[in-house]
Amino acid sequence: TQDASSEKNDVPLNLRIRTATATALGAAAANAKLLADQEDREIEHLVAIIIETQMKKLHSKINYFDDLELIMEKEYNEMMQLKECLVEERIDVLERALKTGVSKWRS
Repeated sequence: TQDASSEKNDVPLNLRIRTATATALGAAAANAKLLADQEDREIEHLVAIIIETQMKKLHSKINYFDDLELIMEKEYNEMMQLKECLVEERIDVLERALKTGVSKWRS
């Protein structure tokens, strides 16, 4: 123990203070780097969650519009069938009117 204390005394106080300061600053810098890396990983994780959530919302909207497109196609087909029925009915009415001798159709 005397050898260790005599070695300490051989090193000037100013140099020991600088060494201790450098060691403390190095440890603080290493700790700050670890914290910064941890924060970066957390940010990347949160960004990934946000992107995944946005993708889910987008897929949900796409599915909604696919369903809406099917509904609109069905309604369009129903409207075309109704139009066809109305045209056929009008033709039938006109044919009956012509057969009964009505010379002019009034609206």
